[in-house]
Amino acid sequence: MKDAREVRKLPPVWFIRLLSSFRQALLSFSKKIYPANVVLSEHIQYFWLLSCIRVAAELNIAEILKNGPKTIGEIAQLTGAHSESLHRVMRALASQGIFRKNRNNRFANTSLSKPLIDGKGSLRNMIMQHLGKLNWSVFNEISYTVKTGKDAFSKVNGKRIYDYLSEHEEECALFDKSMTELTDFSIEPLLNSYDFSGYKTIADIGGGEGLLLANILFKHKNSKGILIDLPAGLNNSQMIFEKYGVMNRVQIIPGNFFESIPALADAYIVKNIIPNWSDEEGAMILSNIRQVLPDNGKILLIEMVVEEDNRPSYGKIIDIQMMVCMQAGKERTRKEFQAIIEKAGLKIKRIVPTIAPFSIIELMK
Repeated sequence: MKDAREVRKLPPVWFIRLLSSFRQALLSFSKKIYPANVVLSEHIQYFWLLSCIRVAAELNIAEILKNGPKTIGEIAQLTGAHSESLHRVMRALASQGIFRKNRNNRFANTSLSKPLIDGKGSLRNMIMQHLGKLNWSVFNEISYTVKTGKDAFSKVNGKRIYDYLSEHEEECALFDKSMTELTDFSIEPLLNSYDFSGYKTIADIGGGEGLLLANILFKHKNSKGILIDLPAGLNNSQMIFEKYGVMNRVQIIPGNFFESIPALADAYIVKNIIPNWSDEEGAMILSNIRQVLPDNGKILLIEMVVEEDNRPSYGKIIDIQMMVCMQAGKERTRKEFQAIIEKAGLKIKRIVPTIAPFSIIELMK
């Protein structure tokens, strides 16, 4: 079955955390033995590198090199790019291990360039969306957000991000693909860390194209699924469910989680939703689900839980994206999630960590 896959057995969370701590200790030591201005200048260099990565994604260069190395002239001809300028970009990327220049002056893919190829494990759309002109223009106004507490997206574009996306079809499609890639990034860690087999019916609230639900149903043959989202978000969902061979066990229902939840299930997945909204809006979403939640049912919040220490964290960094783009959205600490959950009349049963940046916060009445 094309693109459908059995879930690999991944290393345990404790091992990955130990490995990550060791890596961070080495990086911290490296920073301490070099002058601070040297270390900071290395961070600044990523500004130029990120622009080059975006160009490679937009020109789909990794796809061009999928079947073997090519000269810069061949790549330029296939992409319609200026040969010398493209060479300088590829040289910069190759210096960082993203592509490789062979002795015969041909460029080839590396393990770091392969995620620029569409398909499983791809980050291409996510890169184009986050490093694209729209997001770049918003981040130019980050000082506005810091000074006022208001989102820069509304200042630059005159409206909130979801209102803007609803009026710009291409940007909306890219955003949806980016979110699907982010989901794909976390699927195997989630399925390794949490057993969904005990649920007869699983509803994914705001689940977009349904990739996570498709993978859960592909692994658990006795479960049924319900996908609920706004009509625009459901565009490619049937194709994905058919690809995974689970369409006969899924209901696709257009709905708005701010109004009501039009389905009954044993478990309700809420992934990457709550950070997009204010505390009041987040509590409203969870409260709407609680109203249809069976007494023994569960709500599974799949989110990043920001730690309150000084350790590096993906959640702490992507929270800056939330800050400039969302009117009241943010990544939250456990205490901040707790306040929303209690306001919705729910309580935390447990928090299940994964080797991805996401945890599963299991809620009950």
